[in-house]
Amino acid sequence: MVTVPDPYLQVWWKFMNNGDNRKVQRHIGNLPSLMEMVAWPDLIGTMVKFWDSDNMVFWFGEVEMTQTIEEVLVSYENVDMCNKRKRQPDTDLLFPKTWDFTEIKEKLSLVKADWMDRLPGPNIPLRKLYCRFGRARAYEKFKEEFVSEEKWKETRPLAFAICLLGTMVFPQRPNYTIHPSVIMVTHAIFYGVDYGSATKYYTLAPMILADIYRALDKHLIKAHYLEEPDPLRRSDQLAGHDWWMYHNHCNKTGGLKF
Repeated sequence: MVTVPDPYLQVWWKFMNNGDNRKVQRHIGNLPSLMEMVAWPDLIGTMVKFWDSDNMVFWFGEVEMTQTIEEVLVSYENVDMCNKRKRQPDTDLLFPKTWDFTEIKEKLSLVKADWMDRLPGPNIPLRKLYCRFGRARAYEKFKEEFVSEEKWKETRPLAFAICLLGTMVFPQRPNYTIHPSVIMVTHAIFYGVDYGSATKYYTLAPMILADIYRALDKHLIKAHYLEEPDPLRRSDQLAGHDWWMYHNHCNKTGGLKF
């Protein structure tokens, strides 16, 4: 269970320009606010004891909590969850596919990414994407990896959303790596899926709900919680100017402002 966001993700969001910020929120709503929440694993563990996996509801004695699915369906027309599809929300379900590195490189506007080929598995570390998309001057250092500076700028909001969804909404482990299927899902949320005759857009709500159900059921069958020590208290988690920005801005402990 991931209880805290990667500090790099917080720095990225904190210093994102207004245009990219609006683009992220237009596509994934207020999900970045997850970085401000404090998880309470003990409370979650207690609540799971009241979970009825057959009927997908919580029971407290003879009292049944309103089915979560009914509340989630409302979000199809909610401005926070589905702003760009508020007038004509698409209720089709998106079935994620696992893209290979070749397709991932194309969607991230990469022409060269040797580091990706050297990864021990299919998951992609958040830090690798942060170094290439999160820093304002990252293009100067990695320009040989990208199609163009224009494409790099265009892809930055998508890359942030991938990192947020991959580590906070659909996390794999507390080591902040991203499953390739999350990249496919995020790209579909941003750009839709081309079916030849039409392009369809999707909402994250059903996928988030399904993942919650999956996690609840896993806990019921004794799948143990994964917890991570708070990385925000360790200065060695951030390097150079990234640590300075987090320490003086995100953590609000003083220091000069830009």
